[in-house]
Amino acid sequence: MSEMGQILKLGQVNPDILRQVATIPLFAGLPAESVAELLSKAEVIRAEAGTRIFSQGEAATRFYVQLDGQVELFVLTQDGRESVIDILAGGETFAEEAIFDTGIYPVGAKVVSDARLIAVEAQPFMDRLSEEFHLVVAMMGGMSRHLRVLLYQISELKLKSTAQRLGGFLLSLTEETGGKVRVSLPYDKRLLANRLGMKPESLSRALAKLRDTGVTDKDGQVTIQNVSELRDYCLEGAPLDT
Repeated sequence: MSEMGQILKLGQVNPDILRQVATIPLFAGLPAESVAELLSKAEVIRAEAGTRIFSQGEAATRFYVQLDGQVELFVLTQDGRESVIDILAGGETFAEEAIFDTGIYPVGAKVVSDARLIAVEAQPFMDRLSEEFHLVVAMMGGMSRHLRVLLYQISELKLKSTAQRLGGFLLSLTEETGGKVRVSLPYDKRLLANRLGMKPESLSRALAKLRDTGVTDKDGQVTIQNVSELRDYCLEGAPLDT
């Protein structure tokens, strides 16, 4: 599982972790006792940065609940390079679609910054679901919400300029609806560029374009002079750029 870094087994899922899991979309519609039963054979692990969790094309024997840290999902291009699909923070699940569908991981996953994960074995989990159909229905709601987010991300890639995609990402980092705000980039600019489907040099150009809307950047700290103005800019129709 691990090409670099180490994986440390932390034990079984405890009540504190169960309370955290209950807020994650995939499990949010389930009673607490059902979540506990579904994860009764799961294992909590700590994975160091650089750890490859699974590779694209491998048999999907587990899915994961991410408690903290950062995990990168990627696909391999024809020339063997990694193309980032998403960068996940804590409070998310990943690879569950693989165990429900093809049984093959469609992407690879590796740890970007040290992370605690719950490794959920597919077979015991599916056996439990087969006994309780209402759990399947509840979990489908969580998966549907996740799918809507992915479809939104795809539409952003197709319909928005690089500056608008960056602006939308910056807006997602704050709950403010107007006025001036400062946000911190959650990861370095190389990862951010990959996350937004652009090259690092395109990210630099996008930042330059956003200066006209009052966005400035220094050492990973981004100041938005007017949240409303930036939101209006991101909603405008704009030709795609590179």
